Amino acid sequence: MSVRHALAFGAVGFVLAQCGARSQLQPCQRDSDCTALDLCATWVCEYDQTIHDKACTAIAHTSCDDGDPCTNDSCDKKTGACNHAPLTMDLDGDGHDAPLPGHHPGDPGSCGDDCDDTDPRAYLGAAEVCDGVDNDCDGIIDNGASYVPKFGADFQLSKTSFDWAEPDSFVRGAHGADVHLLATYDATLQGQLSPLVQPLDGTGQPAVDPSILTGTDAAGSGTSVAWTGDRFGIAWADRRDGNYEIYFALLDPTGKKMAPGDERITVSSGYSLYPSLVWTGQEFAMVWQEEKDNGDFTLQGQRLDLDGRLVGNIATLTAGPFDNQGPSLAAGKTELGLVWVRQNATSQATVFQPFAFDLTGIASAPAPVPLTTPAMEGSGSSIAYDHKNDRYVVAFYDASPTKRVVYGTIAGKDGTIVVPPTNVSNSPSQARDVSVVALGDRILFVFADDRDGNDGYELYAHTLAADLSQELTPPTRITNAPGDSVQPLVAFAADGTALVLFRDDRGPNPAVWETGLACLMK
Repeated sequence: MSVRHALAFGAVGFVLAQCGARSQLQPCQRDSDCTALDLCATWVCEYDQTIHDKACTAIAHTSCDDGDPCTNDSCDKKTGACNHAPLTMDLDGDGHDAPLPGHHPGDPGSCGDDCDDTDPRAYLGAAEVCDGVDNDCDGIIDNGASYVPKFGADFQLSKTSFDWAEPDSFVRGAHGADVHLLATYDATLQGQLSPLVQPLDGTGQPAVDPSILTGTDAAGSGTSVAWTGDRFGIAWADRRDGNYEIYFALLDPTGKKMAPGDERITVSSGYSLYPSLVWTGQEFAMVWQEEKDNGDFTLQGQRLDLDGRLVGNIATLTAGPFDNQGPSLAAGKTELGLVWVRQNATSQATVFQPFAFDLTGIASAPAPVPLTTPAMEGSGSSIAYDHKNDRYVVAFYDASPTKRVVYGTIAGKDGTIVVPPTNVSNSPSQARDVSVVALGDRILFVFADDRDGNDGYELYAHTLAADLSQELTPPTRITNAPGDSVQPLVAFAADGTALVLFRDDRGPNPAVWETGLACLMK
């Protein structure tokens, strides 16, 4: 038993209430008439001048302070019992609590030493192996590993009966379970658009058949998934109530819905679309684009606790006469990093701004920071938090019609640009649709490119140093099929394979496919 949990069973004391504070004026005849009002207080029945009669007065209150700064101490008025709830959690069940937000694991006042409470394979002293996890808690995932295409390993994930399908979200879940990863995608069948959830095993193969997320006949799309360590949170938009609104649900480790079921987040006259969801270690944070009266969009956000209960109210995150779309969110140690496309009649920029976990602004970063030059048309942004260097890696592509280029840039948690936009595709042709993975000592980019003159775009992987100053591996082709291979998403299999989910047009209809990059440790 930890010291903190042992303290939870310490003795209960009493402290005198100042000025005989009253919880309420309750007429009485004797002291015993007052006991049931609040078992966390000591009561006396005495004459009260305001009501000219005897009333219950609390003269002392239970002190539940156990002396541990890592517990939230309270008294249950109905039972008089002290509660000492931990301020941090051990959601992955490895015996190590996560640190408080803003603290490094194990530091004084952190209340936890787990560097990754979403996976039990990460803890101080663990050996680093290829598994997509920072095992030894040094801030680096699979130290120094390179990624080699697994040609011939690709397969179609979406059902062949669908008219069209494209990926939405791809995340790792419970280690060692039958369901190791969760993939989501949008698909149409006979004109009906639906979001689907596909549980995958540790190798990335389907564990069970996919399920329709909405469970209704209403159209829906744009799912985003976050893993907490013991459950998934999922957000999406559907129009079951006649208009596209944002919904949220909890999924158990197998991908099945948990109580309380679907929760409607927005109630608005315009479309609410494309949520981006993350887990901060304490709460879920969600951002989406909300249609304004003029047809443009603003960005709004909402927090939810571990059990899916709303925390606070919906927050509006953007201002001014701009159209704001395509939000992508990442959680850092002390704040959220948000990247999106902001446009007006003359420009289309990719912008970045940090927000506090409570979705309020940060004083050092009062406005969005453009990541693109005026000559660019920023599009398709992706963001990842770099745990080692405590900053954000952002990737996007310039959608200008003359030449599409994929860029990477690094932003500080105070909103400053640490490394300006850098061409990471280095293509003699056109590049688009990028996914970024921050590994601590290096950065993996996966993007679409048509440099080889194939029938459409193919996917390429490119690894650069953590500051983008050095190419560690050249752009390497990882798909080889006619038609476009675009919209990549990356998540790690149990053996460290970087699995890539993508939309592929090689068949009669656009479909969701999967391929992989094998992890090779030095």
